[in-house]
Amino acid sequence: MADLKSTDVEGSDKLMKILTKSLLFLLLAFGESLLAYAQDDSWGSLNNQAVALSQQGQFSAAIAAEQKALQVIQGTPTSLPLDIAGIMSNLAWLYSTQKQYSLAESILKRVLKIKEQILGQDHRDVANTLSQLALVYRQTGREEKAEPLEKRAATILASTSH
Repeated sequence: MADLKSTDVEGSDKLMKILTKSLLFLLLAFGESLLAYAQDDSWGSLNNQAVALSQQGQFSAAIAAEQKALQVIQGTPTSLPLDIAGIMSNLAWLYSTQKQYSLAESILKRVLKIKEQILGQDHRDVANTLSQLALVYRQTGREEKAEPLEKRAATILASTSH
């Protein structure tokens, strides 16, 4: 029985590492696309700074830069809700890397609402946010909350991959 538990833990750790790397890749890709929309906007520069800092493992500094980016973009009258959601999603990921799960969860729930309202219930970006929120639930031992989100995300991704 002890062997089974250690195998489960090892498998869970491997899954967490894969999901974390996948989320980082998605966030980095999204961060680059934000620049295309906000070439000279300071929130775009701050977002890029946060991404660079997170790549260097400087998560506290990355969080500070992303918080500032969120503050700036929310004060920009021409900002788009999906751009705000992107900054928020990046911030949530950074919080989860620092085990600040309640902050990450709160932000991700807001991001999910924004994306569902704008993109609809069955959009790939909604699936990505569902997966990110499910990961936070798993990291806090709430598998019963994670599983339905993962299933919904998988269904969305399967239906949009055609």
